[in-house]
Amino acid sequence: MRTLIKGLATLAVFCLLAACAAMRPAADHHLAFVTNEGSANLMVVDLVTEKVVKTLATGKKPHALVFTPAGKGYVNNRGEHSLTVIDGRDPAVLGTIPLPATSMQLALSPDGRTLAVSYRDALAVSLIDTAADTVRATVTIGPDRPGKKPVRIKHPFWSADGRFIYAGDNLNHTVVKIDAAAGRVAAVIPLGATVHHFVTAPDGTIYVCEGKDDQGRLNVAVLDAESDRIIATIPIPLSPGEKAFGHHGAFTPDGRFFYHCNEGGRTLAIIDTAVRKVVKTIETANGAGHTYFSRDGKRAFVVGHHDNRVTVVDTATQRITRNITVGRGKKEGHSGYVAEDGDFYMLNAADGAIERIDGRTLTLASRIEVGAKPMIMVVR
Repeated sequence: MRTLIKGLATLAVFCLLAACAAMRPAADHHLAFVTNEGSANLMVVDLVTEKVVKTLATGKKPHALVFTPAGKGYVNNRGEHSLTVIDGRDPAVLGTIPLPATSMQLALSPDGRTLAVSYRDALAVSLIDTAADTVRATVTIGPDRPGKKPVRIKHPFWSADGRFIYAGDNLNHTVVKIDAAAGRVAAVIPLGATVHHFVTAPDGTIYVCEGKDDQGRLNVAVLDAESDRIIATIPIPLSPGEKAFGHHGAFTPDGRFFYHCNEGGRTLAIIDTAVRKVVKTIETANGAGHTYFSRDGKRAFVVGHHDNRVTVVDTATQRITRNITVGRGKKEGHSGYVAEDGDFYMLNAADGAIERIDGRTLTLASRIEVGAKPMIMVVR
């Protein structure tokens, strides 16, 4: 009897531990690296204990963050001409890479050997050798016009085979294709619009998320990477009072739909990828910016950059399940993470926190205080 009781007790403890483990991210993906623009640092957060475990000084206005497969990280500092290099395995600052201008965004090649850096104030893309941490080349992508205010280039983007980098020239309204090995422009593709982001479609085409076109309209362009031609333009309908200011988009896990966010309003446009048309629009949080899908693809979490709420969409019905208020401010960051247990983590930039939304109850479950104006979070 004692043996039976002891065995049952052991089983109960085991089940309790298993249940607790299921409530948090897996042990090998529990550290969140958060860039804080307002406090000029990067914080490492343990998502299991919900505590900041390390703070690393960066340059001014740290924003984007990427990691190589070996665990080396790069932070672009939007307040100065530099990148901060960090060790993501044993978090520490490894050094600084000087840049010729103020960086806007980063993109790492598929093999992790080359980092592409775009610039806010220069119409160029730099290629960083991640082994030597040096600038291998800086490629001018078009004729600049000093004094013009628009951000020159937003997100650089790598082809799936790692041979080419695409960049939106927001002064001349073209898409520029760069040969990464040669360090030169390979093609200039007329677009007639500014560009924010690129996403590879399941069929191998590239969806170009436009900021707005020359007539002030909002579209998603479909780029054929083989012929370097725009083969389709998908108009995004706007609600009354909305401005065209396209941000990011994401494909559903099954590839059937593309969710496009208009930061100039509240519209989430759902595109059927088979016919390349918008089949539904949903009014989400103000400044709709990013969509994150649950691991099973049944839910979409939409973050609004100019609001304090997260909109949850049922992907089967394409209807809103819930709007969840997060914090008191009206600014959210650019990153989200869906854990294996279904919980959703997002950055509250105005309140300086990571917010955890319970994936079962769809309620705000906990808050982790970080630095001022957190913008990007990468979970490792």
